[in-house]
Amino acid sequence: MLLATSALAGCGGGDDDDDAATAPPPTTQPPVTEPAQPRADKVLFIGVDGLTYDAMRRGVADRSLANLGQLTATRAWTGGVTGEVTQQPTLATPGWATLLTGQWADVHGVRSNAAGQAMKAATLFQRIKQAQPQARLAGAFNSPAQASLLGGDRDAGYLQALTDCAGVDDCVASQARDRITEGYDVVVAQFGAPERAASDNGFNASYDAVIRQTDAAIGVLAKQLAERRAAHPNENWLMVVASSHGLGKTGVADGLALSENKTILLAANQPALLGGSADDASFDGVWDSNWYALPSAADVAPTMLAHLGALPAPAQYDMAGTPLSETLALRRLSARTSMDNKTVTLSWVRVGEPEGDIVVSRDGVEVARLAGTEASYADSGFTFDTEGVHTLNYTVSAGRATSATRASVVYTKPVPLLASLRTGLTMLFPFEGNVTDIAAGGGQITPYDGVQTPAFADAGVFGKMFKNDRGSAALGAFKLDYPAGMLDSLSAFTIGFWYQSDGTANDRSILGNKDYNSGGNPGITIAQWAGPELRFNLAGGGSRVDINGVKFTPNKPVYIAMAIDKTAKTMTAFVYDSEIGFTRRVTATGSVNLAQVAGLFGPHIGLNEDGRGTYGICCAGTKGPYTMNFDDLAFWSRALTEDEVKSLALSGKSVSELFP
Repeated sequence: MLLATSALAGCGGGDDDDDAATAPPPTTQPPVTEPAQPRADKVLFIGVDGLTYDAMRRGVADRSLANLGQLTATRAWTGGVTGEVTQQPTLATPGWATLLTGQWADVHGVRSNAAGQAMKAATLFQRIKQAQPQARLAGAFNSPAQASLLGGDRDAGYLQALTDCAGVDDCVASQARDRITEGYDVVVAQFGAPERAASDNGFNASYDAVIRQTDAAIGVLAKQLAERRAAHPNENWLMVVASSHGLGKTGVADGLALSENKTILLAANQPALLGGSADDASFDGVWDSNWYALPSAADVAPTMLAHLGALPAPAQYDMAGTPLSETLALRRLSARTSMDNKTVTLSWVRVGEPEGDIVVSRDGVEVARLAGTEASYADSGFTFDTEGVHTLNYTVSAGRATSATRASVVYTKPVPLLASLRTGLTMLFPFEGNVTDIAAGGGQITPYDGVQTPAFADAGVFGKMFKNDRGSAALGAFKLDYPAGMLDSLSAFTIGFWYQSDGTANDRSILGNKDYNSGGNPGITIAQWAGPELRFNLAGGGSRVDINGVKFTPNKPVYIAMAIDKTAKTMTAFVYDSEIGFTRRVTATGSVNLAQVAGLFGPHIGLNEDGRGTYGICCAGTKGPYTMNFDDLAFWSRALTEDEVKSLALSGKSVSELFP
């Protein structure tokens, strides 16, 4: 308008026509623009304890959970790999430790819901803060137990805001909204009302109402992110929603390794989640090992770190999980150390198409380069100068896909299987597909119920292992029958065997001939308690002695021996654990009446049971079915020496090799 008016005035009658005609045109200035701000990658992670995958699936289908329905969702799993060292209880606190570290319990160390635990692995917050010191990080937790896990991160400065909302989800929601408004880079919000509703009343209408309320809170946070993106176009928000564990059929978190407990929800505001599946029908039912190709709780932290550009370099990668934003993942990476401690065998599952070679590194140094289709590698190229337990850190990578695990190797100077172990060897059960006593000392392995058939696991110490599935029947366990009067007549004896369990059961008799309702009842018991730990017990004449608190590693074979010397009046406990090392503890039997060492229930010793055969069902701290694996179960009619037990544990040989 101003330019047009000036032009008209110049033509309308002034005396300066020539000047106007020859005047240069006015200069046009380009519009002033603000310099583009650098992209700011940010994360909102929402954990919803108690929201099961099945409930989410139904709610999305009937549109009662409309906000979750806007995300890309998949069935995922937690609890580690059942039967391997990564297994952990399917409970909230171990689950959250995995979500925040990308590790399982063998690394983060959290195995229960007990208060006051601290994680042993680097957290999401620590990794981000080390990669981006200026980042601001916050967490708001419904559960005091989960909030306390991060007290160390707050004190170390990795976490700028940590709120314990003491069971109030409205507090969690408002704290998350405030941190987003304040421009924080990472906001973690843990909702817990659905789990409380399921635990109190099961999966009823009240539970459905609570998860709808939680979905509405998620919708408010999603709307807030959209508004921030409109006001701050440079902000690139990743939103992730996950549950930390599944629930049992009644709505209670019982921690078991069943399909409903291991299944979790995982969703994000990105178009795809690597390995995610919408083919839900194929995954309904009993847990199947093929499900391990699905995303897991351990993938959540790496996915967020990848979005923030804070992943470790491939050679230093140390998390069990992998980012779900990539086109390839190497999942279920595991390491198994051979019994002679000379070889570590790595195995993994590939999801997606391979990108070039697979590179295996040990302690940051490449040790092998394999074809992209390979799924295992046996490493025997390590050496040690000092005796003891050594940890080897492995990474396996293909292109941008990397996963990590670690193995423990015990190095000792070569130990032979001592020929002296043939002396006094009365019974020996190698369990190579049968329950035969090859020492022919009169021993038999029989079921308490007279019906149960022996089962064997292929991954035994020396071949197969006796897989003693303690059934739900009151007499469903097995027992070692021995010649009548043998324990009474001997002045000393030793029972030794390889043992493996997942370590979750509490107060269970591994081997015993007494009524274990009281350790003061006559007889002997070796038991598993929570921790996990081993306890050795001997009693008679109203007096008892115990050796407690001997730790062992779940899902790995450990050698156990109990020696009773009536003449010396001692009970000795030996335990060899490849993660912990060798333990020998001795206690005097004092006033114990050793004439009652055989117990009161006949010439047998229960396996995965006590002498009566009913303790695991009626009275144990953890009742019901439980599996214990045994190998090379042997009985000597004398007290073995420490050197002999070390020979059994460290030679890498079965006692059966002493037979022609």
